[in-house]
Amino acid sequence: MPLNDPAAHLPALDGLRAVSILLVIVSHVGFGGIVPGGLGVTLFFGISGFIITRLLLAEWAAHGRIAFGAFYARRVLRLSPALLAYAACAGLAMAALGAPFVLAEWLAMLFYGANYYALWVGFPDNPALAPHPFSILWSLAVEEHFYLLFPALLVALVRRGWFLPAMAIGCAASLAWRFVVHAACGTGGGPEALCGTFPAYRIHMATDTRLDAMLYGCAMAWLCRPGAMPDWVQARWPLLLGGAMVMTSLLLRDESFRETARHSLQSGGIALALGSLLFSPHWGRLRAILSWPPALLVGRMSYVLYLFHWLAVGLACAATGEAMREAPYGAAWYAVFLVATLVPTAAVYWGIERPVARLRRRLRH
Repeated sequence: MPLNDPAAHLPALDGLRAVSILLVIVSHVGFGGIVPGGLGVTLFFGISGFIITRLLLAEWAAHGRIAFGAFYARRVLRLSPALLAYAACAGLAMAALGAPFVLAEWLAMLFYGANYYALWVGFPDNPALAPHPFSILWSLAVEEHFYLLFPALLVALVRRGWFLPAMAIGCAASLAWRFVVHAACGTGGGPEALCGTFPAYRIHMATDTRLDAMLYGCAMAWLCRPGAMPDWVQARWPLLLGGAMVMTSLLLRDESFRETARHSLQSGGIALALGSLLFSPHWGRLRAILSWPPALLVGRMSYVLYLFHWLAVGLACAATGEAMREAPYGAAWYAVFLVATLVPTAAVYWGIERPVARLRRRLRH
């Protein structure tokens, strides 16, 4: 299949997922001061927006409609099995280590409210198991809030020919809203109704301030539709420019910039680089590197890795008595972390994810 066939699988995307999850994991095991874990999450968001939009546009082009029921069934099958397995493991760990059962925390986890629960209530760390196993789920909540409305929005915008302008307006509005929230909450004060109980994380974790991370990916998917792709997308320079934008976002350390424009610069740079990487003839060797079989495997396991590595951090701290901090940890900490990450990840991926993926493909057809 040609690369710009919307039904074609693009292996390099799995390689990029591997890059994303490795950024997150390395950041969380003590190297957050030098490895930008937040960039890994933003890259996840951009890839997700690109893939979902690409699939929905392909369905629209083939059938003139979107099967909303099948779309949401696929989303449930994509996320829920591994999430429930993670919840079961986390629940056993919390019970064994004496962490209290709090119904509201479980409801926030199960119904994708973890980000706003974390901001307005908080997932308190238990002395025996910190960080809280459910606090990592904020990013899943952001994605699912977006996709709850996006398919219907896409249909309405495509029918009227407004898709790309709407994505641009959405990205600009997200940036403007971050400036408003930062002005109100950036000093650590501000109204609790807007800023929450933990205003330092308000912009990083809230759906309303992170929407453009996916919107940029959605816009690039629109530009890359078959028969409509602009020549510049397939040039060499968009990847170079996008990479420079991401690097600039990491080098500028001003706090106001990091809370506001940094997200736009990163998300826009990722989208620019994504289109060029996937479709430009100049980047075939880089696509081949990202399509290396071990990278593909890590990318396909990235969702399960994302979940279980966080529980493994808490278990390693509990087993060794070392609190979560910057490296170095002791050898025992890393040994516990690796076992507690890799064993359940492998079991859930091959025992649950792979069989459920076959059912998702049947729903797509």
